[in-house]
Amino acid sequence: MKPLESIRSLLRKVRAGFDIRDPIVLGGLAMTGYGLYLLHPWVSFTICGALLMAGGILMERKHGDS
Repeated sequence: MKPLESIRSLLRKVRAGFDIRDPIVLGGLAMTGYGLYLLHPWVSFTICGALLMAGGILMERKHGDS
């Protein structure tokens, strides 16, 4: 396999693994965390940690994942 073909194959796999929801959720979480960090740092880490944990637990698996 040529190097360019392997890079394209890798990029296709990476693109298939991400969804438009990913940057929206992570961007919103980052803005929430920064806003809360300006208020009280411990509140920021607690709430963002809980949101990340809840998101990970409630995340739906795509078809084809085992």
